[in-house]
Amino acid sequence: MPRPLNFAAASLLGMALALPGNPGLAAPPAPEEVFGVLGMAPGQIAELAQGRPVAYALDEGSADELAVALAWYLPAPVAEVVKHLRQGDPDLLDVDVTAHGVITEQGGPASLSPIALSKQEAEAMLEAGPGDEFNLSAHEISGFKHLQPALRRTPGKAFEEAVSQHYRELLFHRVTVYRRGGTEAIAPYAREESLDSKPSLELRQSANETPFLARYWPALHKAWLDYPKTPLPPGVVESFPWVEKDVESRPAAILRHRVDADWNGCVLVLTREIYAAHSYNSSQWITGCVPYRDGVVVFQQVRSYTDQVAGVGSPVKHVVGRELLKDKMIKAFERLCGVLGRCR
Repeated sequence: MPRPLNFAAASLLGMALALPGNPGLAAPPAPEEVFGVLGMAPGQIAELAQGRPVAYALDEGSADELAVALAWYLPAPVAEVVKHLRQGDPDLLDVDVTAHGVITEQGGPASLSPIALSKQEAEAMLEAGPGDEFNLSAHEISGFKHLQPALRRTPGKAFEEAVSQHYRELLFHRVTVYRRGGTEAIAPYAREESLDSKPSLELRQSANETPFLARYWPALHKAWLDYPKTPLPPGVVESFPWVEKDVESRPAAILRHRVDADWNGCVLVLTREIYAAHSYNSSQWITGCVPYRDGVVVFQQVRSYTDQVAGVGSPVKHVVGRELLKDKMIKAFERLCGVLGRCR
């Protein structure tokens, strides 16, 4: 039986228009042109000035993809909005975060030390097999199986900590492998009947589904697609944050690759979720802002991938899933509005 739909707001990616000095564009385009390339219809662009969130459709490239976009005009100074969009630990537009941090090579698995499995989750993970209860590769499942003899008589908290430590090492290894090999190196999630889920293909697909990035900043688009083979453009800053959230009433560790860039006094944030513990496979967000009239239009484009919307009843599941995702995004925007004190 498929589980009920409930998705951690996956993700945000921004708009890359051209750093000062970047040969991608001699001058920034008109805001209305940008909104059109983002996928907004003329009528939706006209709605922006009313100060309410405008949701619009994005094409979805596979049966397991949910894609939602949102834009909101905020009558606030550009610099003030940029300051809050740059917040990355945790991201201000990320709701339901219960713990967070940044993974560094020097910090190793200790960078993830706040992640601790409950007894119930630890026991279930130790016994995990192919399926959708946990997102684990065949190799990772085997690693937990090898732990079982040593932990069989380990009492209480020591048992939970031993399993948690192994899980933190697994998470750190996933980030290390990604930093060396990019999306192609992301291990698939083992599913029943050998129908593995492949975040590597999903994230490659989502990177290709960004026509505005390819149009306005092809150098960054290529670096995002080919990471780490192609260097990020000068001035672009990357980080590897992690968060823990309650997803479908269970804690879920989520690993990210975040890229921050400036454009003409505004900001662009690209975020990949390269691992999620359960419930969905991966996601990509674009978060960006565009100076407009006496304020700023902030936009999000989210592409989230989950096996829960494929198969029988897929069209209905997609409708429900998009609504859930849109609700999460609106909550995130409302948080930004609350911080700015500029919502109408």
